[in-house]
Amino acid sequence: MDTNNTYLEAQDLNQQGIILMKAGKFDAAIEKFEKAIDIEPMLMDTYKNYGDLQIAVGAYQEAKNYYKKALLIEKSGVVYFQYGNACFLNDEPHEGLEYYNLAMSAGYDNDEMFFFMGMAYEHMNDDKMALRYIQKALSKNPSRPDYKVKKISILLRQNMLDEAEAAVDELILNDPELYDGYHMKTVLLLHKKDYKRAAEFSKTATERFPEDADLFFDYAKAVALTGEYEDALRIVEQAKKLKYFESAKARFTLLEAELYAEKGNIELAIEQCKECVSLETETGFNAEARFMLLNLHLTKPDFENAYQQAEELVANNAQDSYYFAALYFRAYCLKKSGKDEEAKNKYKDAISLYRLATLKTPEAFDAYLYRAMC
Repeated sequence: MDTNNTYLEAQDLNQQGIILMKAGKFDAAIEKFEKAIDIEPMLMDTYKNYGDLQIAVGAYQEAKNYYKKALLIEKSGVVYFQYGNACFLNDEPHEGLEYYNLAMSAGYDNDEMFFFMGMAYEHMNDDKMALRYIQKALSKNPSRPDYKVKKISILLRQNMLDEAEAAVDELILNDPELYDGYHMKTVLLLHKKDYKRAAEFSKTATERFPEDADLFFDYAKAVALTGEYEDALRIVEQAKKLKYFESAKARFTLLEAELYAEKGNIELAIEQCKECVSLETETGFNAEARFMLLNLHLTKPDFENAYQQAEELVANNAQDSYYFAALYFRAYCLKKSGKDEEAKNKYKDAISLYRLATLKTPEAFDAYLYRAMC
């Protein structure tokens, strides 16, 4: 077979592989790509498409390997971009940004790449740079509502409330059928502590989207923050009848616990917290619910059960505010239970862990506070 025919056959196999991949028939697609490589090993498209398949199945390191092979043949901007995506998805944002910049140097100019660059900077907790690239993405494609939503979330984190309000009002005006705008507007009003307006606005949102559980949660939360706990509980009961309530059940259950606690009904609050914990999945440890349960047990007081929740939070080892608090309360519960020697050892352990945390992360203020309390 001559070279031209070989090249054409490999291209045809690639097209077949792409069709199979889009249909979710990955094994059949692999066969096509493998055959294309066998007959024409220098066709860049095959390695690029093979990398795309690996991303589709979540094999990000394998995707990088295939993109590297493609780049050895041709320094293609789109391949640099896809390599950057594989890095980002593989929790390697620094390397991802390096390849996004190489894509730009190769002449690749695409709004999705700027958006992913913004996401990478956000992942690295650099909201200033994240906002810069999200803005670039929007300037190239102002019709993408997901770009607008991301911009608003960053503006809120940056406490740029006037800019966020203007952006969210524009989103609602231009995309009135998109629930995200109504959710973000409520979040903004809550952020501004304008609870009455938040409650009024979120009510209109539920009327516009009567089956959206997330918007009902916003409504219940806003009403709760006005101090109308019975009304908030009635909204929760109303939400339980929604078709998609189950997907938001854990959040509603925790909100119920908070409402019962505010009303002084500690037993019902504990019951709701326990139900919330029972909804945990293998990847969904609910530290907020467990920490609330810890505090409710302390309120009774029930130091044995409070200690158990502190142990669970420590074992989760998230190195967050709940973890640092649990280190202290674990020792505190033992002390209150009359187990002085065990408490002394736990306090020593906590002090050592707090010291290590502050050396590693000097801005870990919770660790300084609890260390001083030990």
